[in-house]
Amino acid sequence: MNKSIRAKVACKYLVCALLITGAAACDKEGFLYDNITDESGTEFLVTDTITMNMSTAYLDSVPTSNLGVALCGNADDPFFGKISTTSYWQIKAFSGTTIPQRAIYDSLILVVHPKTQYYGDTTLTQHLEVYRVQEEIKRLGSSTFMYSRSSFATDPTPLGSRQMRIRPHRDTIFKIRLDDVLGKEFFTLCDKKSQTITNQTLFSRYFKGLALKPGANSQVINGFRADDSLNLRLFYHTTPGEIVQAYIDFPVYNSAVQFNHVDVQRPSGSPLATLSPTNKLLPSSAADNRLFVQPLTNLVGRIDFPYLHTFNQLSKFSKIMRATLTVRPEKATYKYPYTLPKNLVLGIIKNGNVIEDTLVSPSTGGVQYGNLLLDPIYNQTTAYTYDITNYCIAQLNSTDNSRRGLALLPPRSTGLSNFDRAILGDNKNTKNRITVQIYYLRYK
Repeated sequence: MNKSIRAKVACKYLVCALLITGAAACDKEGFLYDNITDESGTEFLVTDTITMNMSTAYLDSVPTSNLGVALCGNADDPFFGKISTTSYWQIKAFSGTTIPQRAIYDSLILVVHPKTQYYGDTTLTQHLEVYRVQEEIKRLGSSTFMYSRSSFATDPTPLGSRQMRIRPHRDTIFKIRLDDVLGKEFFTLCDKKSQTITNQTLFSRYFKGLALKPGANSQVINGFRADDSLNLRLFYHTTPGEIVQAYIDFPVYNSAVQFNHVDVQRPSGSPLATLSPTNKLLPSSAADNRLFVQPLTNLVGRIDFPYLHTFNQLSKFSKIMRATLTVRPEKATYKYPYTLPKNLVLGIIKNGNVIEDTLVSPSTGGVQYGNLLLDPIYNQTTAYTYDITNYCIAQLNSTDNSRRGLALLPPRSTGLSNFDRAILGDNKNTKNRITVQIYYLRYK
């Protein structure tokens, strides 16, 4: 055998040895790959065995102000626990026309308009109580938002209450009769055009706001419109002659400080009970291979790829062409009365569970909402899907300080205005499993 032939044979054996070594290193660093094609020295490969660390992440601060919804009620969720929510808001001062002479006070009511959001069984009783707030409703320090943990003192006795069953897609308005002592006081101030009720600053000192709280018999959480339709309404009539009824509205003032307070008590023995401001991560392996998502109770899903930055070690020359993530809710966890979020976005999350940004589509530049595919009959193929190509490429050049994970959560506009939740399987869940596929080129 001449030298040229021996050299070619040696070269082939060397290439094979390098491929075997690369595969071993790949396995060691958290990767396996399957060769799809081999064309002219370039291999087109796909891996679906990338190592993922999955967990439920606890968020310290959940902003709930200026969302246009007042949430109120109690709900008992078998997975997430006993949840209670109260809404706070300020009232706008009187700016109407002069009350006619010899007008007579009739009543003071709170007018609420149910939205379609609900959490729990809507055939059960809703019990609402209206309280006068004793403290100024304001943001803390330089904060931009009001948060779900914020609360303000109220009078010990409600101004009024009502029990009813709310049909979210049929009922459009409810009225709660309030204390006549306060009603007559408001009427007198309006009749005299007192600055106490016509000047916003003075009025906010006199009447600091309202809180809509769940009563003892509340068994469901409902959302109500928190706009100009959420009114404190003062009724009166005029005499003599034909009786003419009229009213004065006191709508929401300063929507930036209208917010929802949330309390939660996790189920006894639930792994979620271990989460707190000092213990912010619950590995999916410690939660029956599940991730829990419900931002209003401080929970989002988190996925980290600890070996992604070593991907280029597979070969001296390689390039990620495409990467996809498929997330599957666990079967039987989203039947009535519980609802999956219609949209789940991917956030870029760093240490401390601080969400920095939202991952966008490489092709459109728009936010990815998961393209939820529902399988309402068998619950087998329900899934959210994402293109994570740009994220994977960015992590190739990351360092320990710049490395980031992915957070699964609804967008703020919807995820913080209702209690929709998701229970997702991790990559070892036997029912519904998260999967990742990375398509890449490797040059020989």
